Amino acid sequence: MSFKPSTCYECDANCAIEVELDEAGEPIGVKGPDCPRCYVQIDRRNHPERLLYPLKRVGPRGSGAFERISWDEALDTIAARLAAVKSTHGAPAVAFFAGYTKEARPQLQRLAHAFGSPNYLTESGCCFSATMVAEKVTFGYKIKTTSTVISPKTRCHLIWSTNPRGSIPPFDTHGLVTLKAGRRMIVVDPRRTPMVDQADIHLRIRPGTDGALALGFHHLIFENGWQDQAFLDEWATGVASFREYVRDFTPARVATICGIDETNLRAAVELFATTAPAQITLSPTATVQHSNGFQNHRAVILLSAVTGNLDREGGNRFFNDKFMPKPIELFDYCRKHLPPRIGDEVYPVWTKYWPAGQSMLLPDCILDGRPQRVRALLAMGINTAMWPNSKRMEQALGALDFFAVTDFFHNPATLQADIVLPAATNLERPALIAYPGCAYQGELRYRRPVVAPKGEARPDGAIFLELGVRLGMGDQFWQGDLEASWSEAAEGIPEEIREEVFANPDGVTVYAQAIEDLVEHGFLDADRLYRLRGFPTASGKVEFDSAELRAAGHDGLPLYREPAESPLSTPEIARDYPLVLTSGARTKFDTHSQHQRMERMRRAVPDPLVEIHPSDAEPRGIADGESVRVRSPRGEVRFVARVTDRIKPGVVHCAHGWNSANINELTDDRHLDPISGFPPFKSGLCEVERL
Repeated sequence: MSFKPSTCYECDANCAIEVELDEAGEPIGVKGPDCPRCYVQIDRRNHPERLLYPLKRVGPRGSGAFERISWDEALDTIAARLAAVKSTHGAPAVAFFAGYTKEARPQLQRLAHAFGSPNYLTESGCCFSATMVAEKVTFGYKIKTTSTVISPKTRCHLIWSTNPRGSIPPFDTHGLVTLKAGRRMIVVDPRRTPMVDQADIHLRIRPGTDGALALGFHHLIFENGWQDQAFLDEWATGVASFREYVRDFTPARVATICGIDETNLRAAVELFATTAPAQITLSPTATVQHSNGFQNHRAVILLSAVTGNLDREGGNRFFNDKFMPKPIELFDYCRKHLPPRIGDEVYPVWTKYWPAGQSMLLPDCILDGRPQRVRALLAMGINTAMWPNSKRMEQALGALDFFAVTDFFHNPATLQADIVLPAATNLERPALIAYPGCAYQGELRYRRPVVAPKGEARPDGAIFLELGVRLGMGDQFWQGDLEASWSEAAEGIPEEIREEVFANPDGVTVYAQAIEDLVEHGFLDADRLYRLRGFPTASGKVEFDSAELRAAGHDGLPLYREPAESPLSTPEIARDYPLVLTSGARTKFDTHSQHQRMERMRRAVPDPLVEIHPSDAEPRGIADGESVRVRSPRGEVRFVARVTDRIKPGVVHCAHGWNSANINELTDDRHLDPISGFPPFKSGLCEVERL
C-alpha cells in the first residue's frame, strides 16, 4: 500500500486529500475532510457507466445511438467541422462552453479566442457572477467570497438564504455551525434550515422578495438613527435619494410583501443594527436567481455599508486579489480584437466585469439568431438541466449544425452531440490550482495525476490543446503539451515561490499586497482598506445610487420589483398555479448534477424531492412519500413529496440537478434579470398534484 497527495474536485473547495493505492497502483481509498463528496472520487473513476472511449453519433439526436471511434477520427472530425462553420459563417458562429469541472477553462477559452470566436461561455451565466458584479458596481470590491469566513469579533450573524451545513465544506463542522455561545443570529430563508435551530429570529420570506426585506431593514435603520452617519458622510454617495426611496418600505408594507411577522421584522433589524460588529453571510446565488436579483442583492449588501460594518473585522471584509497564475486564456486579445460577445448587446454591465459571454442566451442564439447566430458548439461538462425551460435548450442543441462535448457520463445534453469525448477525472489529470481563500490569504498548488486515466479518457485541457494543434495553431498551444501550458501559467507566480508551488504537495500560502500596504501606511488593524485606496467605483465611494448603472440605462438605486411571475404580479397565472416555486437548496450529498449516479450518495438522498407544507399538502390529498406531479406554465415533472413544516406555507421547494426529474424544465426563461441575465430559478409559480 502507498499514499499519494492530491486535491479533491467534487466542488470548488479544492480540499487536500491523500489517495491510497494498492500494490498495482490502483486507487482504493481517499483520506480527506469528513465530506461525502470526497469519498466518491474513486466511485466515479470506476463507475460502470463512465465514458471511456470517443464516440460518434450514428442515430438521430437524442436517441443515444453512438459507436466507438479512434481519438484521431474524433479530433480530426471536430477540427474539420469547426473550421467549416468558421469558413462559411465566421468564427463567432462557433461557441465554446465550460461547465464542470472548471480546471480546463483557460485552455478552452484560449482555443475559442485563438480560433477567432468571442463566444466563450460558462456556467457562471447563472451562478455567482451576478453577486460579484453587483458588489463591484456598488463597492468596487467583492464581499460574498469572504462572507462565510468566521471572525472571533463578530457579535451578530445575518444568514441570508444560505445553509452552511449543506453548501459549505466542512458542512457540519463549519464555523457558523459551531459558534460559541453569545453570538446572535438572524436567518432569512423560506425554508427552516438547520441554521434556524441556532437563530434568535427566523424571517421566513416569500422567495424573490429579498430586496423588499432589505429595504425594510434600511427603513428602520434610518428611522431609528442606527446608521453609521460618519461613515456615510465621508464614504458614500446617493444616500439622500436612497433614504427617500426607502421611506415607503414601512414595516407593515414589507411584512405584507414578504409574508413575515412585523414584530419579528422589527426585532431582527434592531438586533442586526445595534449588535456590532455584524456580518451578513451570503449565498453565491440565492439572492440573484430572480427576475430582479441584481438589485435585490445590492439592497442586501448595502446593509453592511449603512451600519458601518463594511471591511471591518467582524463585519463584511473585502476580498482582495492575491498572487495569481499568468492569464493564458487570451481574454485581453478577445476584448481588443474580436467582435462583441454574446450578451454585450443586452447585459453590458455584466460582461464588463465577467470574462465570458452570457450563456443563458445560448438557446436564443441557436434557435432565433438573437442576439447572435450560433451554429456549432464545443463544450465540456454541459447539461441542459442548467438552463431554465430546459427542454428548449435541449431543442437548441438538437438544432446545431455540429456539437461536440467532453464529459464523464451521458446526460440529456451529450445525447444531442455528434461527438462525445471521455474526460479524465481529477485523480487522472494535472492542474495548477489557485484557491482564492479569504480576505487576504489564498493558496497556490500544483496537483499531479495520482493514476493514469482509465480507458482512453484524456484531460479536458489536453483535448483542447490538441484541437488547437489540429486547427493549425500548434505554436500557440504548446504543441498539445498540457504540462507546458500550466508551466507558462505559473510564470505569473513570483519566482521565489514558484518552485515550491510545484514541489510542495501541500501548496503555498500567499497573501494580498493590500495587507502590506495598510501596515506600511500605519494602519495596523489591517482592515478598512478604503482608508488607503477609497472605493474603486465611479465616484470613489460606496454607491447607493450607482452612476455606472444609470449610464447603462438602469436604475441607479436598488429598486424593488415584484418577481416577474408571482401571486401579485401575475394573478392570472396564479389562478392555475397558486404555489410559489423555489429550487436549488444545496445538500452535502450533491454538487448540482454531478453525483446523481453515485450509489452511496443516493442512499442518503434516494429521490428527487418536492418539499410542501402540510397546510398545502392536505387539501391536495398529498401524503409524505407519494409521487406527485409539479406543473408550471412550461410543463410538468414528477417528484416525490416531502410533506414538512420546514417549508413556508404557500411555497414549494424542488431539488435541482436530477436528470430524471429536472426542475428547470418548469422554470422561466423569458424574464431574465435585466442587468445580469440571470434566470428566476428561485421564484416562479407552480401547482402540485397527486399522480
